Amino acid sequence: MNYKIHVSHAAEHDLHSAANYIAHQLQNPLAARRMLTNALASIDSLETFPGRFPVIDEPLLASHQLHFVPVQNYLLFYRIDSSTQTVHILRFLYGHSDWQAILRVDVLPT
Repeated sequence: MNYKIHVSHAAEHDLHSAANYIAHQLQNPLAARRMLTNALASIDSLETFPGRFPVIDEPLLASHQLHFVPVQNYLLFYRIDSSTQTVHILRFLYGHSDWQAILRVDVLPT
């Protein structure tokens, strides 16, 4: 059974920001297109068997079943809702950023 994909506004913003940074700051539009193509392919692949990627290995975040997919130098974070057969794409963050702190603030309930 295929899962539906829901991409959050934050994740959309992250994707566009990363592509713009690579294209303009690093002056490499080809690499930006390649990264965006790879990210979108990774998102599309989550329609089938989204549980194949690991849960984050950090106790607080793992308790919320946050999965991640590496995409070049970035990490795509998502949660699976089995009851609605939906994959929620939450964030797309640079792998060397303090992504754990970002996720604790942005994703976890307060």
